[in-house]
Amino acid sequence: MAKSVYEMVTDRIISQLEQGVIPWQKPWTGIRSGAYNRIIKKSYSLLNQMLLQHDGEYATYKQWTDLGGHVRKGEKSEIVVFWKIQPVEDIKEDGTKEVKQIPLLRYFNVFHISQVDGVEPLPKDALNDIEPIEKA
Repeated sequence: MAKSVYEMVTDRIISQLEQGVIPWQKPWTGIRSGAYNRIIKKSYSLLNQMLLQHDGEYATYKQWTDLGGHVRKGEKSEIVVFWKIQPVEDIKEDGTKEVKQIPLLRYFNVFHISQVDGVEPLPKDALNDIEPIEKA
């Protein structure tokens, strides 16, 4: 039987704790850091940061191939999770419609840029496009 997303996430966190790593610590620097998606250049959520083993660029197999890259044979993927509340319309026996809010949890397999040939890393300055609010 295949593992659930919950089991995969729990196993990864326990593995890190057994290695002496506290995966939820974040160095709050004010600049984009950690693991991020190569295509949208957005940092992954804290949960996904905890799941991923490296900082830097990640993408799915298809995203790397669309960029002209090639994931090396034998490389193992890591997972990132995605969740949202999905509205689902349900028609009752009396004909009335009811919208239920169903939680949706999915995971995606991603590869780090170090596992890919044919794609150069993005320049560091391409990621620091955060503009702080002066009044803040």
